[in-house]
Amino acid sequence: MHVELREATAEDAKAIRALVEVVLPATYDQIDPAYATRELESWQVEDIPDALEDGVFVVGEVNGRIIALVSATIDDRDRFVMTTLHVHPDFQGQRLGSRLLTEVVDLVDDKALWTRYPEGDDNAAAFCERHGFVVAEVVDDPPFPKQVWARLDRD
Repeated sequence: MHVELREATAEDAKAIRALVEVVLPATYDQIDPAYATRELESWQVEDIPDALEDGVFVVGEVNGRIIALVSATIDDRDRFVMTTLHVHPDFQGQRLGSRLLTEVVDLVDDKALWTRYPEGDDNAAAFCERHGFVVAEVVDDPPFPKQVWARLDRD
C-alpha cells in the first residue's frame, strides 16, 4: 500500500472532517467522551479552509482517500506545536504516524517541537516517548482530563 503525503487543501475539508469523526471518538471516548466531543467540535467543515492558512497541514492519502493528518502551528507562547496527528484506525500500526511526525520535525529546524495529549492517552504517551519527546508540564483543563505537554528538542 502506497500512502502519499501532501499538503492539505481547502478541497480536503470534508474528507478531513470525515477522518476526525472516526479517529477522535476511537481515540478519546475511553478516556472522556466529552473531551472527544469538544475536540471534534473544533473541526467544522466550514472552518477548516481558514485553519489551513494558519499552520502546516499534511494529509496521508491512499487511492484518493484521506486516511491521516498532521498539523502544526505557532501558539500564543511562540512554541511550534504539533496540534494534530491522526491516523485512521484501519491504517494504524504501519508507522504512518512516524512518517507524519517526520514531516513536521523537518520544518522545525533548531526549535523545539511541542505537542499535547490528554492524561490517560497511553498510545499518545508511548508514541511521544518512542520518538524522544519529554513531558514538560501537565496542566489542568477542567472539566476535562489534564493536558500533558511534551517537548522534542532539536539540537
